[in-house]
Amino acid sequence: MGVLVKAVHITEVRKAVNAMRTAAGLTPTMFTDNALVGMPIKRLHITEPRSSLDEARSTMGFGQILYIDPTLTVGVTTVKAAHVQQLRSGTQ
Repeated sequence: MGVLVKAVHITEVRKAVNAMRTAAGLTPTMFTDNALVGMPIKRLHITEPRSSLDEARSTMGFGQILYIDPTLTVGVTTVKAAHVQQLRSGTQ
């Protein structure tokens, strides 16, 4: 069994992504589903931060992240802790 992705993990990633965006001179992203507690994780909880982080990294001249499962398909791709970890790593 894999690692359980919790709401706090997504919230931490969102904060880190928005900190990167601020450092890049971009506006913070207003993410969908602000209150995540008790909500099942959705594809967009990974794809939104990815897009926002990609823009910030590009603006800052950093390389592109080669994502595990670059395309997340609803009902096919399971959201993994590795997806969250990649986002965390991309903000450091």
